[in-house]
Amino acid sequence: MSDEQKAAAALVELQTSMQSVQLATVGEDGEPHSGYTPFLMEGNQVIIFVSQLALHTRDLLANGRASVMIISDESSSSQIFARSRVSYQCQAEIVARESDDYDVLLDRFEQRHGKMIGLLRQLPDFVLFRLIPQRGQLVVGFGKAYRLTGENLDQFELARSA
Repeated sequence: MSDEQKAAAALVELQTSMQSVQLATVGEDGEPHSGYTPFLMEGNQVIIFVSQLALHTRDLLANGRASVMIISDESSSSQIFARSRVSYQCQAEIVARESDDYDVLLDRFEQRHGKMIGLLRQLPDFVLFRLIPQRGQLVVGFGKAYRLTGENLDQFELARSA
């Protein structure tokens, strides 16, 4: 198996085994905010369902930009300094409640994350977002950092220090 094939397998493992994504946004006042939320993948897009009570949701509504990271669990990492992770710089789009995708995506959310979604989908302050990666980087160990390239960010280019 080539290094790129190993990187691709590690990316799929992160996207399917981890249940939450770390989320970084910037408020209208320029202040950074961090949080986390359950997610699901749709192709290379990150789907999140978040409350408007959360700062990061208000930031997404105001400027539509976020950085997200999916990272391996500390307890299963052999080296804390080299946890497998993928980071994306994203543009956020709201999935409208009236759209064909809305119920389909929330049904998938419920399958992945449980019955709590049934309650949350009834609350008017929750917003469904499609986070569309513009750039990405995958780290699978020391010296194994890859820039994600290509139209679907599915090609792996070994990152070099400047």
